[in-house]
Amino acid sequence: MKKLLLPLLMAVVGAGVAYVFCQWTMKAEIEKQAGFEAALLRTQLEFISNNAGLRPIVDMEGRPDLQRYLSEINVLVNWYQKNPVKTLFEAYPDKADPEAVIKEHRQTAATEGPRQKAAQGNLPIREEAYKITREIYDDFKAGTYRAVASNYVGSVRLDAVKVINVDNKLQWRFMAWGGIGELVYSGWNLRWFKKPPQQEIDDYEKEVALAKKKNRPVEMQDPRTQHMAESTSASKAPVLPPFDGSDYIHDFPPGAEINYFVTPTCPPDAEELEMKFIVKARALAGEDQTMEFIFRMPVDPAWKGSWDGVKTIEAATNY
Repeated sequence: MKKLLLPLLMAVVGAGVAYVFCQWTMKAEIEKQAGFEAALLRTQLEFISNNAGLRPIVDMEGRPDLQRYLSEINVLVNWYQKNPVKTLFEAYPDKADPEAVIKEHRQTAATEGPRQKAAQGNLPIREEAYKITREIYDDFKAGTYRAVASNYVGSVRLDAVKVINVDNKLQWRFMAWGGIGELVYSGWNLRWFKKPPQQEIDDYEKEVALAKKKNRPVEMQDPRTQHMAESTSASKAPVLPPFDGSDYIHDFPPGAEINYFVTPTCPPDAEELEMKFIVKARALAGEDQTMEFIFRMPVDPAWKGSWDGVKTIEAATNY
């Protein structure tokens, strides 16, 4: 009996030691994660408090100054990476991998258990969100972040980051900074323009001169201000569920909401376009603030597609 008692006692003691060690390890891991999250929040607050990119940067005529804005935001992110972020990752080097978050999602989707099915269903969306975020992140790290256009309304700056033609549809990737509370997207409106025939311009200018001479209103509309085609979103929401870049990459500049809309391609003869994003945000007074971000720009040839004479379309639900 005594011979059996000793091995049994050793097994019990071993199990107890293993349990205590496991509990200690779990506690240490929880404390480490909590410490990282607190340090990350402090790091992000440093960026937000110094975020010069949200100032209304305009040129001498009061128009958004894109090049100056891009220069300032690249400088700011460079400071963020070389100072607060560097300090953070010196303390938590295992968190520096920009793929850390998406790897966790991939691991959950690959591991059997109650969370696997939901993780597998969400993984394609998360992979797409990460891919878009990573492209912007890499540009920031290289100091080469560029946007097609940028505008500032109220407390929010919205960047049209990139416009790409995918399967004869345009992806308008955007990034919104500085919203107070939840940003609610109310869709987009897209118009295209081309230079009218010179005869129409001459006729209009003659009408203006005649109206001025006779002191009466101008009856004709300026043909240079008339759009040739127009499209409006059928769905108000962007393609992906709402997310911030820092949800996928720890050291992505905080407070930057990323997403994209899909629109028709531009008509083959379009020369300029006007894109309007309609957004609502919570104002300081606690009331909804409706903002319109309007971008007027030349049409890139890569954005054009086949329209076959269509003049006005309502974008289908898959737009």
